[in-house]
Amino acid sequence: MAAPPRTLSLSDFIEWEALQESKHEYSAGCISLFPGGTLRHAALAGEIHAILLAHLRGTRCRPFIIDVLTTTEYSARYPDVVVTCDERDTSDLSRRTLNHPKLIVEILSESTEAVDCGAKLDEYRSIATLEEYVLLDSRRRWAAAYRRAENGWLTALPMATGLLELTSVGASLDLDELYEGVGLPEA
Repeated sequence: MAAPPRTLSLSDFIEWEALQESKHEYSAGCISLFPGGTLRHAALAGEIHAILLAHLRGTRCRPFIIDVLTTTEYSARYPDVVVTCDERDTSDLSRRTLNHPKLIVEILSESTEAVDCGAKLDEYRSIATLEEYVLLDSRRRWAAAYRRAENGWLTALPMATGLLELTSVGASLDLDELYEGVGLPEA
């Protein structure tokens, strides 16, 4: 792995990242190694991607999982699941980045919770096309959603069971099925 240059713009980071063997994220000039996850983390992301893939088939929206950089003005991150409905993102599938997501889902773990609920929340909410940011915990039954409203962002009450509505794409996640499928007992 080549060491990153001392000063790196977002576009330089994206070029540098394409040459790396491991994944990194970029935020306001700082580069961090992308943390690995547990099997439960990966299973949750995979289940959500599969649900969204089936739901969005035949529409102009497309879900992606883990390996796609999503950029803001000052950052480049690898969301666990991201949906774009913007032709600027999907017209060339050989690209490495999305710039116009509609929905982002992050799976919380011990190593990611602080960043997912802090810096990423602020960064993602700066994306003009983003309508919804959803967090699910990989260690316990817990989900929350942030939704763009006319005058800012609304936070839905966290939930552990039932249907989590993904209003941005007209889908829902059955938390009972989702968490049961990855071995977390009922709340």
